[in-house]
Formats: sequence, structure tokens, C-alpha cells
Amino acid sequence: MSTTFSIPSTLEKMLSRDKDFRYMALADLCVELQKDNFKMDADSERKLTDQILKLLQDNSNTVQEQVVKIMGPFSKKVKDSHITIVETLCNHLLTEKKGTEELRDLASLGLKAVVNEISSENPTLPPAIVKVLTPKLVQAISSNDDKPDTVSYCLDALNTLLERFGSHMLSDHENVLKAIQPQLKSKRNASRKKAIGCLAHLAVTIPDNVFADLVNNLVSNIGDSTKKVDELRTYMQAIGAISRSVGYRLGKYLGEILPRVIKYCKDPKFESDDELRENCFQCFESLILRCPKDITPYLDEIQGLCLQSISHDPNYAQSDDEMETDDAEDEEDDDDQEDYSDDDDMSWKVRRASIKCLAAIFNTRPDLLTKMYSTVAPALIQRFGEREENVKLDVFLAFSDLLKQTAIFARRNPELVAQSGPLQQLVPKIVTGVTKQLKGKSLKTRSGVFSLLRELVSVVPGSLGEHISALIPGIQVSLGDKNTDSNLKIETLSFLRLLLQSHVPTVFHPHMKAFTPAVFKAIKDPYYRTSAEALRVAAELVHVLRPKNVTFDYKPFVQDLFNATLEKLKTQEIDQEVKEAAITCMGLALANLGDELQSQTPEVLKIFHERLGNEITRLTTAKALEVVASSPLHLNLESVLSGITDELASFLSKHNRQLVQTSLLTLGVIVKNYGKETKAELSKNVLSKLAPLISVADLHLTHLSLNLATSLLQANPSSAALLGEQNIVGKSLELLKSSLLGGLALDSLLAFFSELIKTNSPTFGYDSLLEQLVAVVSSGKDTPKQVLSNTAKSVAAITSQTDGAKRTKTVNRFVAEAKSTKDDQSKHLALFALGEIGRLNDLSSHDDLEKSILGSFESSSEETRQAASFALGSVAVGNLKHYLPHVVNEIKTNSKSKYLLLHSLREIIVRQSANPESIAALRSFQDELLPILFNDCEYEEEGVRNVVAECLGKLALVSPQELVPALTKSVSSKSAFTRGTVVSAVKYAIVEKPQPIDSLLVTAIPTFLNSLSDSDLLVRRNTLFTLNYAAHNKPQLIRDVLPQYLPLVYNEAKVKPELIREVDLGPFKHKVDDGLEIRRAAYETMYTLLDSAVDRINISEFIAGPVVDGLNDTYDIKMLSHLMILRLCHTSSASLLESIELLIEPLRVTVTNKVKEGSIQQDVDRNDELVRSTLRAIISITRIPNSESIHKWDEFVRGICKTGELADKYNAIKHEMEHSEVSSNDMDTS
Repeated sequence: MSTTFSIPSTLEKMLSRDKDFRYMALADLCVELQKDNFKMDADSERKLTDQILKLLQDNSNTVQEQVVKIMGPFSKKVKDSHITIVETLCNHLLTEKKGTEELRDLASLGLKAVVNEISSENPTLPPAIVKVLTPKLVQAISSNDDKPDTVSYCLDALNTLLERFGSHMLSDHENVLKAIQPQLKSKRNASRKKAIGCLAHLAVTIPDNVFADLVNNLVSNIGDSTKKVDELRTYMQAIGAISRSVGYRLGKYLGEILPRVIKYCKDPKFESDDELRENCFQCFESLILRCPKDITPYLDEIQGLCLQSISHDPNYAQSDDEMETDDAEDEEDDDDQEDYSDDDDMSWKVRRASIKCLAAIFNTRPDLLTKMYSTVAPALIQRFGEREENVKLDVFLAFSDLLKQTAIFARRNPELVAQSGPLQQLVPKIVTGVTKQLKGKSLKTRSGVFSLLRELVSVVPGSLGEHISALIPGIQVSLGDKNTDSNLKIETLSFLRLLLQSHVPTVFHPHMKAFTPAVFKAIKDPYYRTSAEALRVAAELVHVLRPKNVTFDYKPFVQDLFNATLEKLKTQEIDQEVKEAAITCMGLALANLGDELQSQTPEVLKIFHERLGNEITRLTTAKALEVVASSPLHLNLESVLSGITDELASFLSKHNRQLVQTSLLTLGVIVKNYGKETKAELSKNVLSKLAPLISVADLHLTHLSLNLATSLLQANPSSAALLGEQNIVGKSLELLKSSLLGGLALDSLLAFFSELIKTNSPTFGYDSLLEQLVAVVSSGKDTPKQVLSNTAKSVAAITSQTDGAKRTKTVNRFVAEAKSTKDDQSKHLALFALGEIGRLNDLSSHDDLEKSILGSFESSSEETRQAASFALGSVAVGNLKHYLPHVVNEIKTNSKSKYLLLHSLREIIVRQSANPESIAALRSFQDELLPILFNDCEYEEEGVRNVVAECLGKLALVSPQELVPALTKSVSSKSAFTRGTVVSAVKYAIVEKPQPIDSLLVTAIPTFLNSLSDSDLLVRRNTLFTLNYAAHNKPQLIRDVLPQYLPLVYNEAKVKPELIREVDLGPFKHKVDDGLEIRRAAYETMYTLLDSAVDRINISEFIAGPVVDGLNDTYDIKMLSHLMILRLCHTSSASLLESIELLIEPLRVTVTNKVKEGSIQQDVDRNDELVRSTLRAIISITRIPNSESIHKWDEFVRGICKTGELADKYNAIKHEMEHSEVSSNDMDTS
């Protein structure tokens, strides 16, 4: 505790007759209470408590207010005085002496502060507080009908108590309910509202039977239309509040609630009661958000009521048709409309509530989006002319919600945003509606318009191309009007930047003179965010001014853009955001317009050099220099080239990964485009920094480093001698020893080796490098297949760059090793190398090559046979006409090696089908291949059938017109093997990019999916694999037909007793589940569908069926079910909460499961991982808004996960998940 603070001294000041001393004592104590190290003994606590409570009745208002302020912090520090404090405050609250109104106010505030600060994790204090307060508050509410102030104070305190500790008041629920319900009829509006709040919090924890009584009472009251309107509004508000609090519990009562609520919206008797109708729509909105499944039967009727009410404006006679005005209307009329006001007019509340209700439908029912565009969207567009500004902004927000949902689901349903889709057809009406609003005086309205337009352009890029001329005046006004505030400017510039990004440049060229001056002026704006956003717009303008292959006179705009940007670039004392935006914009300006700025370029480059040396701006500057160096204008960088390359080279040894990455990219571009102009020292300087970066620990930096080394070799072949000194080649060879090497890093390594051979360096000649590569594969050691493959590719890369004589010698060497060597590793490398060399070169002149490879088919080693199979297929790719007939003949005659030969054929087909130039050659052999492949569909060995399926699928990509009908016909074969193979073949014919086969597959896919009802287990499993693959890579193929096949998928997810058999193992018996694999396939498919076609799934049915079943299944299925819950948390959180109680028991069983004593370590590890997976699912659900309002769920989480032995694990996993998300966000923004 601070040495300047003393509790005895503070107590003494509290007793002072001087109110200033008393006040300062409390203020000092308040400061000390904020400190973590504040402590007091029991005696000091008691004395402070007594004195603080006495000061609540002080005759100084400032002292009393300070006491209230201190109550919350003080209650967090005390240990034994909570009961004393709350009892005293409650007694003050209930006092009825004259002149104590102010004391009761203060006691009410203090009591709420104390209750809010008491930890719910404390096992004893909340029940004690409840025991003290509840009876007194309930008694006071029940017996003081003639004292409304007392009732109001008690309702306020009870509301806080129910919110914080409702779960500790179980024994008092009925008494509390009996006390609160009569207050719904109170003459005081404030008391009615507080009673509604109490009911909403009480509904969270009361048992089902009491909840049923509560709802039935409310329903009966709203059903009585003879009641006073104020009472009806109150009961309607109560239902709305309860639905917002625990909407999931109201689902079963909607059949009784909604018809009564709908009645008031339709009854002419209540047509003029706008507040009652507002309450009705607020109730609808809440129920739509909380009970999306149960409200479905009423959704169309509610939507119809909303559409009627969004134009409900009885005091202003204007039809919807009149709202669709064009820009030719008089602006004075607009102003008159906007200025219209009537303080007694409440109709705007009805319009606003109905609009929010429609927004709730958009957000919870993505499956209805197409319908929304034909029914609701046009009506919302008509309301863009709404006269009440707040309601108008809600219209814009609702339409933006519709667009956001469209953006989420457009990937799954591309028809929504297609050129002829429902949204595109509405664009002209949207533009007509918003352009008039852009001419109005309201800044908020214009800001709302630009926000909506930004959403539209994000969802449908290019959609405003034909309407630029209509939007430009609004942009000009919003940027140039002297009354425009910073928020509107930023919103306008943000929209303009996205508009420039998402449309072809030519649509802006006729309007450049109209809007560019405003942008350049905004760059000079004193507010840093406006200036930075304007610079980003200017950066986009650079691309628009001078697009490729377009003739446009851009020169009049260059100097203005340059001057505005240069002014900010030169300024040192400006915000970091503006500095970075100016650097980026200037880099793009030089790269695209530098030939018009030759005289000013040296000045800019000098500034760039200075900024590169500044730690704050060096990263952005390095990126800008990369853009400048990449310019096709090949600007003169001589004045700074040496300095910036040295600076960039020095960054390579920094610990900032992003800086290192950018420096490698920039140096690579500079060396590639200016290599001849750089000094020889650059190679040595850069290469000395590259060796530490070449490592499997960071393969992306390795890829960039090898690219830079390759560029240095191309620019300066003599630098090859330095590679040995700096150990670049040695580190590169080390890479080959890792099975992690692949992708871009491998491609860069191969390019580096190829370039090294081209230099003809005496240090690293072909023979020398070949021996070093061969030495990577250690003799007698078990080398991973990936290492063998990568080494073989490296050998092929350098062999393809050497002369013919050395190439022949190398091939002969490997042929001999494949024939004779006894060392398996050398033989495998020889076969892989022959395959890779043969794929790049025609080896048909080597007569004994094919014989040597086929001879390895007889090897006793499976790895050797696989290597030989790969070699034969790859060599055939180099000369298809020569080798393919031999392969086909071998397949026909050599049944013993059929599997290996089909693998060779697969290698040929896959390689050739990916290359458009080779497709014609492949087609010429199609008639010979198809009979063989279809015949082998019935082969008994599953491995053979799998290879046949892939061959047929890839051939279907080459010749869809012939193959798709043939596959469709074969799917009805009598042979289950053929049916299963054909269904699998379809999987390989589906690729992510658009293909000619797609139009045929859309029609044929139901024929293949019908195999989900096949009698053969294997066929059904293969069909699930194909459905999963289609859902992941091309969901549009299966979206429309999916609902009819989902029941079949769900059926395969069930445990089937007839597929479980018992195996007698002597001492014990073991159960084998033959259905596990197909169940796993079904759950994997459903997991994919939750991402790509969630709008085609009935989520409530899905949770109640497969998800609950999966949580009770075996280890693998449980893990998949947890992943599905994680995905549902993101895609369908409302529906998940609606069914959450179904998940509690299976999750509890799993998370509390313990392995038996003496279990093997594998079982212990599996159970631990299962518990961790379950906790991840639980944590994801708890993060859904309002999940804590579900009492059974909250009780489960607090009782099982947050306390006891699972608490530490729960908190650790929660921290891991939060840290993972932060890291992911950092990577996204880096």
C-alpha cells in the first residue's frame, strides 16, 4: 500500500466536521482501491465499512455522491462486510420517512454497484446475498401498491439481482414471479418497464413449468383485445423482452403467441396505435433471431406485414410509386420533404421496426435470399426516399445486410450475383434510388448511401460501370462541399477507391476531369485519415489513368497527382498512415507514369532512399521500390541504385520476417531488371546474406532466396564462383535431404540448379554437381520417397541443360544402375531419375531403357516396383507415340503387373490431360484405352479399380462428350465393382476451375448420386467420397439436387447393428464395425456441406440428427462432430443455440470421461485429445452472443468446465484459441 495513504488517517478525516475533508478522504480511498496491492485487516475493514455507510446520510451532496462512487470498488476489496453493506443499503432503500427520497436514490445506485461487483465465481457469497435481499425486495414489491416509488426502487434492485445471480434464486422463483407480474399493470410506465426487465432475466433460470405459467399468462393477456392499449403494449413488450433473453425457450409456444400478435397488426381497430404495432414488429424481430426454425410457418405472413408497414406513413400522403423519382425532380421538393416534421407522428417507429424485422429475416434465412430479391428488395429500394432520416438509415442498413448475406453465400450459390441474376437486375433501380439521396443536404444520409454502394460493389464488382455518370455528381458534392465533415469524406473516398478497383478503367475516362480535382484536394486535407484515404484513391487512379492496351490522354492529370502526392511525401511531421500512403502512391505513380516525370524522378528517388533508412518507413518504401523496379518503363535508377541495394541487402540479416521477405522480393526485381547496371560487389554482399535464409525452417524465404540467387547468376554468371564461398550450393543440397521440401521452394531450387549449369562454371560443372546430387541419397539407408523424387527432379533439371553427349551418358548410367545395382536406394534413384529425365526429354533412342524399367517390375521390393511404374509412365510422356502402344500392350498381356502398368498409364494420362498441347495426342489413343479401362472396372483388387477410376476421370476431362455418357451408362451395371469404380471416376473429373465437362456433369450428377441408395456398401461409400469432392471443389454441381440426397447421407451416418460383427480372438472377443468407414465418409461430407451448401440444409434437423448421433459415436466420428459444431458456430449460430440443450449431455459425457486404470498410453492420449476437442467446441459455443442466457447450457459450462479439474485445461485452450485468432489476423493484415 502507498506510504502516503493511511487508513487511520482516512478514518479521522471521514469524521471531520469539514465536508471538504470528508470528501477528500473518500476520494483518496477511491484512488487506493483501484490499486492491486491495496489490503486491509478485518478491523480496518469493519471501521471503513461503518464509516462509509454513515457518510451515505451525510448532509453534503458531494460527499454522498462520492460514497456511491466508492461502493463498487470497495465491495471488491472487502472480505466479510458484504452482507452488512447490502443490508444497510436495502434498509435505506425501503425507508419511508419523509425527506429521504435522495437517500433512497443513492442507496439504489449503491446497491446495484455492489451487486454488480460481486464475483459469480464465489461459491458462498452470491447465495448469501440472495438470501438477504430477495425476501425483502419481494415483500416490498408485493405490499406497497400505494407506494410506487418504493416499488420502482425495489424492481430496479431485483432486476440487477436476477441478472447477476438468478441461478441462485431457484427457491424464490415462484414468489418473485407472483410479485412481478402484477406490476405489468402498474400505472407508472417506469415500473412496467422495470417489471419487464425482471421477467426477461427471470426467464433465463426459472424451471420449465414456471416458465410455461409465465408465457401462458402473457399469451392470455395479449389475446384479450378488450384490455387497455397501454396494458397490451406492456404484455407485447414483455414477450419481446423474454424472446430476446431466452428466445429458444419460446419456440414451442409460437403457435399460441404469433397468431395473437399478428392479429393486432391486421386489426383496423389498432391501425392508428403506432406504438403497439412497433411492439409487435419488435416481437417478430426478436423471435426471428432467436427461433429461426419454429417461426418458419409464419415467416411469409410476417414478411407480408413488414412490406405493408415499411411504407406506413398516414400523415404524409406519398405513394411508393412516387418515391421512385429520378434525378430530374426539383431539388427544392427534396428539401421540403426532408424538412417535413410532426412531433406527434409516431408512424416512423412502425416503419423502423418493420425494416429491422426484414433485416432479421435476411440474417437468419440465407436460404431465402433469391426470394428476397424478388419480393423484399424492390420494396426497400422504394423506401430509399424515406422522409425520416433515422428510418432511412435503417433502410440502407437493412439493404446492406441483404448484400452482406449475399456476399457470404454467393460462393455457394453463384446465381445470386450472376450477370442475369436477381441482384444485377436491381442495380439500375438501386442507383436511381440513391443518386437522389446524394443530392440532399443530410451528411448522414450521404454517408449511408456510400456505405451501401460500397457493399454493393464488394458483392458484385463491375456492377456500376454503366452508372458512373449518375454517381459522379454525388461524389463531387460529398468531397467538395464546405459543410462536408471528415466522416463523409472518408466514406466517399473509401467507396471511390473500391469503385476504381472493381471496374474497368475505361468507364472512368470520360469523367476524370470531374472528380480528380476533388481527390487531389482531399490529399491536402489537414485530417490525417482523410488525407491517407485520398492518397489510396490516387494510387488506384494511377492504374486508371494508364491502363494497358487502352488509348487515353492521361498527361493532363499526371502533374497534379504528382504534386499533391509529393507534398505529403516530403513532409516529415505527419501521421504514419499518411507517410505510408504517400510512399505507396508515389511508387505506383513513378512505375506507371515515370516517363512523364523524368525531371522530378531523381528528387523522389532521393526521398525514397532516405525513407528506406528510417526504421518506421523502410518496409513500405521497400515495397514501393519493388513496384518502381518492376516498371516496364525501365526508369533510370542510377543515382540511388547502389545505395538502395546495399540498404536492402543489410535488411536480410534483420529479425523482422516481413522486412526480409520484402527485401528479397525487391532485390530480386532489381537484379532481374537492372542486373547489368549493379556493381559486382552487390553479388558478394547479397550472397553472403542468403545462406542463412536457405532452410526448411522457412520454405517461403528459401524460395525467395533461391530466386534471388538465380537472378544474380543470370545477371552476372561469374558470381557462380561465390556460391561455393558462401555455401549457397551446400545449403541447397541440404534442402534435398528433407521430405518437407516441395511447392515453390522446390521449383526455385530446380531453377537455381538449371541456371548454375548454364553458367558453365568450372567450380560447379555438370559432372561435379551430378555426383553431389547422387550423394544426397545415402547408400544402404532408408531414404524417404519425397527425397528420392526431389533429388531425381534436380538431376533431371541439370541434365536437361547439359549437352546431348553428357545427357546420353547419364541416362546410360542410370539404366545400368536400374539393371544391375544391388543397392535398393541407388536403384530407386536411378528409376526416378530416368522418369524425370524422360518426362523432359525424348529417350526413345535408348533401346534398352524400356526393358530395364520393365525388368524392375519383377523385383521383390514394393518400393522398386513403384519406382519402375513411375519411371515407365514418365518416360512415355516424353514420346507418347513410341511408348504408349507398348504400355497398352503390356496391360493387355501382363496380368501379373497390371496394377503397376495401370499406375504408369495413370501417370501418362494425368500429365497429358493437364497440358493442352498433349491432349490431341492422348485422344488419338482413346479408342484403344477405353475398352481396357472399362473392362478393368470389374477387377477384384481394389487398388487396380482405384487407378482405373482416376484414369477414366482424367480422360473424361479430355473427351467429356464421349466419356460422360459412357460413365452414366456403366453406373447401372450389374457389377458392384463397376458401379463403385464409375462413381469414383466422376470425382476425378471434377476440378476447381471451369471445364467443358461441367455442363454435362450438372445434368448427369443425379444419376451418380442415386448410388447413395445402392445395395452395396462399397458403392455407397465411393458415392459419398464423390459427393464430398464435388461439394468442396464445385458445389454448384450438387446444390440444386442436394436436398433430395441429404436423407440418404444422414442414413449412412447412423450406426447400423447389422454391420457390427464379433471376432473371436481366443482369450477375448473383439467387435469390428464394418460401417465405421462409411460413417466417417458421411460425416466428412456433411462437414464440407456446412461450408459450401449450408443454405440447403435444415440446420435444426441436422443438429438433432447427425450432430447428436456423432457426439455419441466413436472417437473419429466425435472429432468430426466437434469440427461441425465449430463450423455451425460461424454459419448458423442462431439455429445452434435453438437446439443447444440436445448437445449438453453428450458433451458432458465426453468431457468428463476417464480412461480405465492400466490403459495403454495410446488410449490415454486419444482420450485427452478428445477432451480437448470437446472443450474447443464448448468454448466456441460460449462465444456466441446470448449463449449465457440459456440456463442449462450456462450451468453446464460453469459447473463442469469452468470449475473443478477441467478449469485449468478449459482456460488454457481458451487462451490458445484467442492467441491463434490474433496470430491469424496479424498474418491477414501483414
